[in-house]
Amino acid sequence: MRVKKWTFGSPFPFEEATATERKRGRQLTRRVAMRLGCAMVVIAAALWAVPTNAISQEFTPGRSYLAPGRTPEITTYSLDAKASGVIQAINNIVNLTVVSRDTNDLKAEYRAGFVQGKLQGKTILSARDNSWDNAYLLDPSHTFPKQHGPTTAELSEAADMLNANYAAFLDYLRNPDTGALTAYRLKRLLFRLVGIYHGVVLEQPAELDFSGNWLPDGSYFQPAELALGYESAGLTFLDLYFVNAFCDLLDVISFSPELTPGGVRAAEHPDKCSAFLKRVGNEVILTHNTWAGFLSQSMTQTLVINDDMITVNAGTAGLIGSTTDFGYNNKGILFNETTHRASRSVVKPLGLWVFWRAALAEQFAGSITEFFDYISLDNTGTYQNGYMLVDANTGETGLVEMSYRCFIYYRSFGGPYTVSSKSMDGGLCDTDYDAEMVTPDYLMGINYPASIQVRNDLQSTDNRPERRVQFKNLLPKVKNLQIARNVITYTDPTNPLSIFGRWDLGYGVTDYPKQIPDGSLDAKVADTTMVRSFMGLSGILDTESPASGFWMLYGTPWVKGKPFIWSESLWSWQPLRDVPDRLDGKFTLMPLYLR
Repeated sequence: MRVKKWTFGSPFPFEEATATERKRGRQLTRRVAMRLGCAMVVIAAALWAVPTNAISQEFTPGRSYLAPGRTPEITTYSLDAKASGVIQAINNIVNLTVVSRDTNDLKAEYRAGFVQGKLQGKTILSARDNSWDNAYLLDPSHTFPKQHGPTTAELSEAADMLNANYAAFLDYLRNPDTGALTAYRLKRLLFRLVGIYHGVVLEQPAELDFSGNWLPDGSYFQPAELALGYESAGLTFLDLYFVNAFCDLLDVISFSPELTPGGVRAAEHPDKCSAFLKRVGNEVILTHNTWAGFLSQSMTQTLVINDDMITVNAGTAGLIGSTTDFGYNNKGILFNETTHRASRSVVKPLGLWVFWRAALAEQFAGSITEFFDYISLDNTGTYQNGYMLVDANTGETGLVEMSYRCFIYYRSFGGPYTVSSKSMDGGLCDTDYDAEMVTPDYLMGINYPASIQVRNDLQSTDNRPERRVQFKNLLPKVKNLQIARNVITYTDPTNPLSIFGRWDLGYGVTDYPKQIPDGSLDAKVADTTMVRSFMGLSGILDTESPASGFWMLYGTPWVKGKPFIWSESLWSWQPLRDVPDRLDGKFTLMPLYLR
């Protein structure tokens, strides 16, 4: 194994991807499913003959297969014996592991962030600029930004919102009514965020006050650090906050009074993911694929910070959490989420945004109840999701759905789900649900809430209805991880708006047609046996360890013989920053670099 070592104080070996490197040098072959007369036969054949559109029939964990613009070499960085990390690209999946230990949790978090910032470096700048470009490309109405690349005025407007939210977040931490443990754990996440920033902009860690009494407020940062940039050479703290808060921020903007009189938005906004949970004997399988703009830098990220361990699919570089919200922790909690399609919401620009609440729940929750409690600390009407949950210790499964005024909780130990609600406005939150989406054996995630209350609150619609039909027919047949991989990457060859799908082709079964560079760009599969294995690790960094995490694929569905290719698309003019020209890969059992 080739390992590129990098020690504290030495320059990071950044490499620009050339046009040649961005082209795939090896042609892939795939099976082409024969078109059969009956849709049910097509689905069954795809399931059992394994002709998925994701080239999932080959599995070579740990071997680099496709990496245009992404080095297959392992790069390590070490502050000292207590804080180090490693990064490597495997099959177009950037895989990061960071281990940090210190007697002070806040310092351990900060140093973990610093290592992450050093290893990810300029890819975080790419994440910033890609996020802005995705915001433009995925909104056919071009409401914000109105052109490719934000104007100075738009950057200033977004910066004002982010700075106000950050100040409100610090007020929440200082508020005596905030639970002490909750505030402490949020401070841990905050210090990791600062650490990531400092890892990019500083040569060595800063000497900070880790007592818990001091917080990095507006007086700590220089004015330039609290401004937003685009295609600028340097990263600001607010740029990093933007990358983490992107989904919350875009909802605050799109549901602003100026754009949505009466709280109902008319513009077509991008929809998110497909997912399912399936009970198989005494184990539970959880899957997810991310529907996102094709500039997204989907990757894997594993963190060990003192006694807390978590491995996730991170939506991009520079994150304290996942944002795609797939992964598991060493307390035994396995999670995913699908975003609710919403036409109506009431947003709180100064609330505790979902990116904080989700990162808190995913890293620290030790039970499904605790996850519920963290995710419902506030309801900001932003990035409203349905979270599927599994407790690998007890076999309990759960689902939490939300509107801007209600949380709906589902819980089961294998039988019918019991359902309860939490109202944020004192009004009634009905617990009726769609029994086709929530069954004792499985849950399906299609961006259309199972809760009738949440559907009505959000004025939600099902804009890719065939996914529901496909899941209903396929999920009873899922008996193992192989079949689960096939189902979460199933594409009907005649309808690209399938479980694993694409919007860029401009056709498919929908009442809301659009053509944007968006769709499924990854897929992940895990089960409770993987979680228990993760729980048994010591958390020591080891690039030779055979320990592995979940299955992941980076790449889009193949339609008409090929995946999405930027240079052959309607958007061939789009600059590519740390994303390959050809969005392609295969399922890989991701190394954890831990023992």
